[in-house]
Parts: sequence; structure tokens; C-alpha cells
Amino acid sequence: MINVEDDIVLAKFINYMQKALLHKKINYLREKQRVFEQESSLNELDNYYRINEERNLEILNFLNDKEIKVLKLHILEKYTYIEISNILNLKPESIRKIQYRAIKKIKEWRKNNNENGIL
Repeated sequence: MINVEDDIVLAKFINYMQKALLHKKINYLREKQRVFEQESSLNELDNYYRINEERNLEILNFLNDKEIKVLKLHILEKYTYIEISNILNLKPESIRKIQYRAIKKIKEWRKNNNENGIL
């Protein structure tokens, strides 16, 4: 014999499980969407860095070796003009002029290639 109360309890349990599964599915999809958005952002960032790397290589080809060395030592390594002059056996004033000309070349290159930048 089937008890009506058992059917009601079973119906409530099934309803509860369906809601729980629905919420589980929604949370899964939300998390998957977050991961997808993060992956998209990372791919965009990778593309940005790849494009900038290619552009920076073009700029470096535009500069001579001495200008590249001075910029690397002064901007990246944070050496002073005096320290760079000791490394390259040049006067500090020469180092300053080399850096000035290199930055001027970079600005000119960017202007000719319709690029904006901090230099």
C-alpha cells in the first residue's frame, strides 16, 4: 500500500535535489565563465607583450650599440652617468648626450610609425 505522506516527502526531496543540482550547475558555469574571462585576458596580455616585444626589437634596430648600452645601463640597471662613463670609458657628458640622442631617435621613430609611448 502506498502512503501519501511518503509521496509528499519523496516529492520534496526530488524538488530539493533538482534545485541543488541547478545551483551546482549555475555555480559551475559561473566559474567556467570566470576561467574563460581570465584566459581571454591572459591571451590578450600575451598578444600585447608579443606585439610590444616586436615593436621594441624594431626600435632597437633603429639605435646603434652604444645608444642601446647607455639606455640599458641607465634606465634598466639604474646606473648613474658617472658609473656608465667608467664602464664605457667615456665622459659623463658624452653619456648624457648619447642618451638624449637615443631618446630623441625613439620619439622620432614613434612619431613616424604613429605610436604613442612614454619616451
